[in-house]
Amino acid sequence: MLTHRARTILGDIPADWQAKPVRALTAHQFSGDWGSDDGEQAVTVIRSTNFTNGGQLDLGDVATRYFSKEKADTFGLKRGDLLVERSGGGPDQPVGRIGFIPEDIPGATVSNFVQVLRPDPKEVDPEFLGWVLYKLQRTGIIERVQQQSTQMRNLNWRDYQRLLLPWPEMDEQRRIAAALKLADDAIAKARVELEAARRFQLSLMSDLFTKGSRTNGLSMQETKLGRVPTDWSVVEIRSFWKSSANGLYVPEDQYGSGVPIVRIDTFNDGFFDTRDFKRIRVDSTEVAAFSLEEGDLLINRVNSIPFLGKVVFVDRVDEFTVFESNMMRLRFENAELAQYLSLYLSVPAVKKRIWAMGRPAVAQLSINQRDVGRFLVALPQPEERKDILEAVTAANRTTAAARTKFNALQGVKQSLLQNLLTGHIRLP
Repeated sequence: MLTHRARTILGDIPADWQAKPVRALTAHQFSGDWGSDDGEQAVTVIRSTNFTNGGQLDLGDVATRYFSKEKADTFGLKRGDLLVERSGGGPDQPVGRIGFIPEDIPGATVSNFVQVLRPDPKEVDPEFLGWVLYKLQRTGIIERVQQQSTQMRNLNWRDYQRLLLPWPEMDEQRRIAAALKLADDAIAKARVELEAARRFQLSLMSDLFTKGSRTNGLSMQETKLGRVPTDWSVVEIRSFWKSSANGLYVPEDQYGSGVPIVRIDTFNDGFFDTRDFKRIRVDSTEVAAFSLEEGDLLINRVNSIPFLGKVVFVDRVDEFTVFESNMMRLRFENAELAQYLSLYLSVPAVKKRIWAMGRPAVAQLSINQRDVGRFLVALPQPEERKDILEAVTAANRTTAAARTKFNALQGVKQSLLQNLLTGHIRLP
């Protein structure tokens, strides 16, 4: 039998709170049914693919299955129901994700990999219980009651129902649930703002890098890349680079201390996302051969779509820094041209041309220096390049600010989950 070192599975709680098992807080529960490919009555069936990592259900692609009319008449999900993913997960994701049902869904049911919990309204606020179960999954605590099969993870349902959960009095449960909903609503709004900023940035880039920044009816010319302004040139990248080189292979035991190393997880297309680089131990000859300079361009040369061809402009170097082996370094005489190129290669239509060059490489795709060197780019005159750079950089700052806000709100929510659900912070 599963035991707790603390008073609850989430840890110790205030003296005036109690601990209760999951099964004591539910009035009813039932497992799902996948139904048949055909039958008497079509039924909407929510499955594990409709779960998200945030507790909301994505019902944009819901399965339709068939049942007998007699069985279909018994279906229906009610406001306050909680869906629990009993089987699923993945290599880096525990099973047990939670789905909130905010409104009645008459006639709907769930698949056989999902369990429905109907909280007892006399015992627990449904949203409070949902957030507690959500916390179990997101922190990985749920792994204590899961079993690993060959293909997927499964909850040990008997042990799951015995988990001791924090149980404050009902009014405090409601206050906690209301505070978490406010945080969730703010995150949802920030997510919309971030997506809008991203869409605007991509739309702006697609226009500027194909049509230019001028709107005075400049004549166009036909090229191998399609129609571009007549004063633009279409050239191979190698015609204006100084040198190219692949990065440094680093065994795992070399990580820890030493010089910074740029990896693919430190940047988004065009710009660094973080300067919190990992460090490696290398000798002086490797530092010299694989070091970065301001104005360099890095391209991800081995990966799966959509990461193949991911590119970043090295706008500053604070100390000797190297780059890993799945990247390619391009060095130019003109840093402004390199920065322009980093943004040009981030345009979705251009990215598709990069992917088309990819060759199979152990379940991934690869591109080499010859491929990149012969890659065609459309270049405006220097003055117009500067105008385009300024416009795209401004749009990127807006997107970066929206991303910072979104990440900050997610951090606030995680802090609230930890502190409110264990009583470390009390709401008057």
